[in-house]
Amino acid sequence: MSRKEIVLLVSRALAIIQFVSAVLEITYLPERLVSFIHYVGRFDDLATTDGYWGTYYRVQIGFLFMRIIIQLVLTVIFWNCGPWIERTLLPSPADHNAPA
Repeated sequence: MSRKEIVLLVSRALAIIQFVSAVLEITYLPERLVSFIHYVGRFDDLATTDGYWGTYYRVQIGFLFMRIIIQLVLTVIFWNCGPWIERTLLPSPADHNAPA
């Protein structure tokens, strides 16, 4: 197996891991959305100004979407396995012999 094939195999494996992680993160989305809708609807009915739980779930959902997007972007980057990924995953032997 050549160096390029090894790097491609490892890069594709990392892409699959990132994709599975993104799918797992997506499974948390319904729970967070239901909780957000529950608390926001409750506070609107009570006409209170205390929006702690609404803000809490808004931030939580925002970061969840951000994690999903980052993981999907990493999936595409690792799946395509460009030269930068190749140099990062398996540097050439000449890089190890360079003086520090």
